[in-house]
Amino acid sequence: MDNKVYFFIRQGLFVILLFLCFSCNKKSNIDEEFYIPVEGSRLYVRLVGNVDGPIILNLHGGPGAFSGFDHEHNKEYLEHKYLMAYLDQRGGGKSDKEPDSTMFIMDQFVKDVDVVVDTLKSKFMNKKVNLLGSSWGGTLGLLYLIKHQDKINSFACVSGKADGVHPIMAIIEHEKKIVEDLMNTSQDSTAKKRYREIYSKLVAVENSELDQFYNDMNLIKHTFPKELGFDAYWANLEARKRAIELGKDSSYYSKAHYTKEEFNEAMEKFEYVNRVFRNSPAYNHLNILEDISKISKPVLVVQGQYDYAIGIGQAKMIYEALKSVPVAKKELIIIPNAAHNLNMEAQEQYYMAINSFFAKYND
Repeated sequence: MDNKVYFFIRQGLFVILLFLCFSCNKKSNIDEEFYIPVEGSRLYVRLVGNVDGPIILNLHGGPGAFSGFDHEHNKEYLEHKYLMAYLDQRGGGKSDKEPDSTMFIMDQFVKDVDVVVDTLKSKFMNKKVNLLGSSWGGTLGLLYLIKHQDKINSFACVSGKADGVHPIMAIIEHEKKIVEDLMNTSQDSTAKKRYREIYSKLVAVENSELDQFYNDMNLIKHTFPKELGFDAYWANLEARKRAIELGKDSSYYSKAHYTKEEFNEAMEKFEYVNRVFRNSPAYNHLNILEDISKISKPVLVVQGQYDYAIGIGQAKMIYEALKSVPVAKKELIIIPNAAHNLNMEAQEQYYMAINSFFAKYND
């Protein structure tokens, strides 16, 4: 064959290969939004990432929050390998507003997640579905596995709880100790009077039935910590400052596919859903430690060292209660010098743990 002809054929093949590779790479990355019909409502889902990779269904916190802003934190660490499904749970975020408060029960949210899982399995045949649940999302993931673990490949439970009373009593005990120290050391009579008021309210909440808990929750998790010099959700104050600054960045909202108006509406929905749940005895008295003993799928349990929002020790309780998960397939990681918002407070340690875990069961 003539050398020139050979050269042009070879160059032509090279160009074709480049085009095919470009096309494959282009196809493998998607970003699409759609709604999934569920009982009496529609749930918003945003799919972002590698369409050829396993699915990770993102379960946000709250109850009542939304998934959109998780994309900004996950894109660098997860979306190149996995297809992330960012779900807004019933009544929250871009999902339909839910006027019927009786639908805000844990069983209904489990049913909703099941519809979403089935939809993803149908849309992407033979793909593994994994769960990544944070805070309330960690709890929801456990509730889902209790009933439908056969549909899930693996689960990362981040800052979740299985015993609802534990975090309430744990933070009350922590705050009582702080107040006692302050009352013993303060020389300011006005301050001491305020500390006595706080202490009295903590005892009252401790001895209450925990039925109508929304207002008390805001007191012990937000108002009192500010007065007592700690934060139930943040241990890394520099990370907290960065989060506040990020909240002022208009591009942060556009990347999450939110206008400021949509965000404000989502926050109103968040407060409504959260109030209903927090004023539900079943939610406040949740205890599924015995129920999760039937889970046998791989589970990663992660918590920050100073996470007073769910109570220090909660992750260990969950890990030990997962009695049917072989030791080789369950992990407990306590991230030092961090609290509840691990994806921002301890980004490298957090994503290293998440990626390492999912890689074991998806490669």
